[in-house]
Formats: sequence, C-alpha cells, structure tokens
Amino acid sequence: MTRSMNLKQQEAEDLICDGATTFHGYYENTPQGHGRFYAVVRTEHSNDMDPTRSQHHFTTSMSATVPGVPDPLQPWVALEKPSLVSCFGDVPGSMTLSYWLSIFGGNHPVVEYKSNVYTRKVGLRWLLERARSLDFGLETDLDCLYSTLYEKLIYNPEKQTSSHYAIEQQIEDLVSALTSNDWIDFSLTKNQVLASFFRSEDFCTRHRFFHQLVLSIELYLRLESKQYKNAKIHLLRQLLPKVAWDLGLAKHWLENMAIGRTESSAGLVTFGFLLRSKRRQVEALRDFAWTLKWPNMGEVEYILEEKDGQETAIEYRSADAMTWFSGVVLPGYSMPWLIMNTLIDCDRSASDSLQRLCQDRRNSGFQYRANTYWSWECIVGKVLGAARGVNQVAGWIGPCIYTPELDRIQYVQIRQRTSPRPRLHLKDVISMAQRSDPLGTPSDNYPVDEYQLILPDTEEVVDTVRMEKLSFTPWGVPACSKSPIIYNAAVTFAYDGLSWDIRLIYDVSFISATPCRSGPHVLFYDYEYQAIKIDALLELEGWGPSTSTRATETSFSSSEHSSFGCCQGAYLRTKEEQEDQEDKVLAVEAFGVPDNEVCARAWCAHFGLSAITANIHKTCMACAIREAYAARVNVLILSEGKKDEEVEQVDRRPYRR
Repeated sequence: MTRSMNLKQQEAEDLICDGATTFHGYYENTPQGHGRFYAVVRTEHSNDMDPTRSQHHFTTSMSATVPGVPDPLQPWVALEKPSLVSCFGDVPGSMTLSYWLSIFGGNHPVVEYKSNVYTRKVGLRWLLERARSLDFGLETDLDCLYSTLYEKLIYNPEKQTSSHYAIEQQIEDLVSALTSNDWIDFSLTKNQVLASFFRSEDFCTRHRFFHQLVLSIELYLRLESKQYKNAKIHLLRQLLPKVAWDLGLAKHWLENMAIGRTESSAGLVTFGFLLRSKRRQVEALRDFAWTLKWPNMGEVEYILEEKDGQETAIEYRSADAMTWFSGVVLPGYSMPWLIMNTLIDCDRSASDSLQRLCQDRRNSGFQYRANTYWSWECIVGKVLGAARGVNQVAGWIGPCIYTPELDRIQYVQIRQRTSPRPRLHLKDVISMAQRSDPLGTPSDNYPVDEYQLILPDTEEVVDTVRMEKLSFTPWGVPACSKSPIIYNAAVTFAYDGLSWDIRLIYDVSFISATPCRSGPHVLFYDYEYQAIKIDALLELEGWGPSTSTRATETSFSSSEHSSFGCCQGAYLRTKEEQEDQEDKVLAVEAFGVPDNEVCARAWCAHFGLSAITANIHKTCMACAIREAYAARVNVLILSEGKKDEEVEQVDRRPYRR
C-alpha cells in the first residue's frame, strides 16, 4: 500500500476501523415530556455495548431497574437519573462517556401527581400485621384478596358500576392511589434514609411509611402474579417515577427485611425488625473500609464483631446505620453517604468528631488522621484520584494526601464553580457518531495520505513535578453558627525550583477513555490536536476561548511561590490563538510519576476545562482524540495508568459472629 492510494468504503472500514472505538449518542423522549441523553461505545467488528466497564461490585448496588422489567441493567432503564450503572470510569475521579452525556439531559422533571383513588384510614397495628402476612405472598382466594384491598386499604372508585375483581383493575387502582402527593417521594435523596421513617419517634411518620409500604407491596405482588405476566411490561415502562420508586422499595423490603411479632401473657403485642441481610451488609462495609485503607480498622473490626455486650448494636447507632445494615438501601445518590456515615458510626474516634455527612453537600470531604477522603462529586477528589495509592469505591475517593491546614479530624466543604464551557445540546448528541467517525468525512473514496499514525512520546518523560501539599483557605462568612465554613482548595506542585499553587476553581469532569483493540490506529487529518509535555502545560494560560477567570484572582502570592499563570515565562495567548484552539484537542503527555496526571487535572480544574483521561496501554492516542471530539472537550490527558504494585495488599479478617 502506498500513500497515494484511494480506498473504497469496505476497504477503509477493514483497514482503518478494525478495533477502533466508535461513539454513538442517543436521545430518549420520556412520557413525562423531557429528554435524556445516552452514549453507547462500540468496537468495530464486535457487538460489545459496554457502558459499565470494570466497575466495582458496589456500583451495581447503586443502580437498579424498575422491578419487573426484564431488560438488563442499562442507563435507560435504571430508576435513578442520571444512571449510576454507567457512571464511574476505570480511574478514580473519572466517569464514563455515557454518564458525561446524561448529566446534560433532563433528569429531574417536575411532575404533578393526581389521584382519583382514595385510601382508607387504618391502624398501624393492622398495617404491621398485613406487612408480615405479605411476606408469604398474596392470598389465593380472590374474594379474600378483594375484601382486603377494598375494605381495608382503598376505596373502589367505581363501586356502583364495577366490582374490580380483576387483577388488572386492582393494579390500576393501586397505581392511582400511590400517585397521591400525600405519600413520601422516595426518588428524592433526602427521603432515602428509610430508617428515619420506619424507626421514627413520630407516630404519624411511622404510620404513613407503613401505609405506603403495604400499598407498594400489594402492587408489587400483583404485578409479579401469573395472571398479569403478559401485560405488566407495558405498564412498568409507563409508570410515573414516584410509583416506580415505590415498587423498588417493596422489592428491597421483601428481600431484606421481616417483621417479627411477640405477644406477652398480658396480651401486649410487640413488633420488631429482622435484618435478613445484615451479615452481607457487614461484609460489604468491611470491604469498603479496607479498600479506602481506613486508618482505624482495628476499632471498626472490633465494633463489627459485636462481642462487647456494653456496646450499642451496630444497627441501632443511627438511622443511616439501621438503613445500611437492614439492606433496604434504595439505589441512587444517597448510597455513598449511607455507607460512609455507617462506617463513621462504627469508629468511635471518628463519630465523636465528625458531623453527620450531608448528602445535599456533595462538594465535600473530610480529613481523618493522616488521610483525606472526598466525595466523587467534589473537585478535590476528582483531581487527587490520579495520585499514587488512591482508590475509589461506592462514590468515595481516598486515601488522599493529608493537609496540616485542617484539624486532625475535620469535615470540609469546597467552593467549586460551574464550568464556563458550553453545555451539550441535542444536536451535539445526535451528531456524535459523525463528529468522531474513524474514517472522517463520509466519501466514496478515502485517500491513504489523509490518515496518519500518531504515537505519544514516551521516551522523554518529565519526571520532576511533585505534589507538595493540599491547601485550604476559608471563603466568605457562614450564614449562621451551624453552617459549615466553605473553603477554596488548591494543590501546590514543586517544579523547576518553584512552588506552583494551582487553585481548584471549577467543577470539571474527567472522562475515562474507552479501551480500543488492535491499536494503535490512524487518525484522520481533520482531527486537530497539539501534544504538550506536563512542564510546558504549567506555563500555558488556558486553552480555547478565554474564561472570565483572571490569574491575579486565582493564584496565591508569596515570595516563595510562583503566581500560577503570571510567572515569568508564562505564555499568554492571543485572541487569534484562542479561536484556533476552540476546535483543537490539547493532548497532555502526563507520563511518568502519578503526580504528573494530578497536575494536569488540577490545571484543568483551574481553567474550567473537562478532559478525557486515557491509559495508553488500553487506548491508542487516535481513539482517545476522537473520544474528545465525541464528548466536545478540548483536553486529553495521556498516562500509563496506575501500576499494580501501588495497590496495598492486606489481610482481611473474616467476619465471625
């Protein structure tokens, strides 16, 4: 083959696209009238549709489909939106392309619920007795089933004209009853600490929860019955989100919880909870703590063994702990906070000093002894996720670098601004495949000389950048004494005899590149890029159109420090250069020590630039550049990934009771 040859369509696909990744965007218009975005990554000559890649087993428990839907767990059938099944990338602090797209869709529509079926007033004791009996399934006698539903729980809206003995009619009535705004909306993360309802000290709260739970179980069991098997799929896919979450609650409750009943000689009836999945949840918590290299594992192991009769039972330490150990953990964004709060409850040293972590403040983390831990949605965690020895599990990133500027045990909330870069729109999603096609512009002939084989420079590696410290400065004054102090975060790097303070200003994202096969692949000439070493990156004042951020506003000033972006030798771009960079990918070669990639991520957070992160041992440079075009991001960070020997191997004692 010569450079002057032209290839036909099939020849070009066989030679150029073999093993290369292609990126396809999809749009879903839901019955509620809002759109959602998804991405599917394929490899040519392969039927793989793999948005979840190499996820920890915790991730699968953070996502779930509507109970009864036979489809495999995929982003478009998941209960939580955006779906966490395709969220976490291969490297701590990163996400997948599919999740990147989904955050720009309409994921939280405002839905008005109306119900024409009214519920009856019923006592808490009857509800608990009914919940116990439903653990064994519905009655087989249709008359008994009808009378229980319409004489105890709800009113028949058509009593004068129709008896509603048919399962289909009962299902419609239960769905309508559950759409009432009087019920708890479990799709909201603030309502997903379930023990705060079923163990609430407020009688009305407990009563409402169990009333809703019984209605949900009644609906769930009818949907699972053989009489309704053929018609339920259509209904499930049309359910309002609120009712779909009620079904999720019913399924999790039946699988993990049981209600015990005792009666004294005096006739006093006492109900209690039997935690069927406690052992499994204990093991999951231990795995979580070991993966994060929790500093006080001896204390945690001691508490989890429950051999000390003077200690409070682990499930009764808080509402979060009861929810976690019960196993009735709803999928979604509350799960990381449930498990971390439970771990803190099982460590007396931490629980005495750390406030209960609030899932409404996702831009936060905490320092505990010689480590810091960060939420996966906090920019500090996203940046430090590339550091040596850092893991990510169940939405938490750590252990990360310690800072002397915080107390030994301290919660911290980070100030992070929204990235100034444009959002993705429907047209960007629809044009994704065409915009990132390995063949480039569609044509009848494909000249060979329009493609080039590009390889990163792995020989001349910059190995002199080192992370010095993590810094925090208070921002503003708290609104009240109970409000947490918000901090500006910065990471200091040592290079060329200077300390470079890089402020983590913007909440940007790092997208883990999809592995390709049979690489390296060639790149069409129209995909423009510029390769740069990590040391040159430090002297580059942003990329693409300039943001409103000014270096004088965002850097520390000290005789011992270099004001980042204003130091001697900094390269200030002209307006013409900024416009030229708008559609060009900056490929940062962050090979060598992990601190190089941390530095590149910090630089992105400083200037508000999201990036693709690619391990060149899994993804070739050409495919990674095209993924940047697919995602409409302007920065690509190339690294060699984390070495296996960096992962600490520890002996984990088995849980024994």
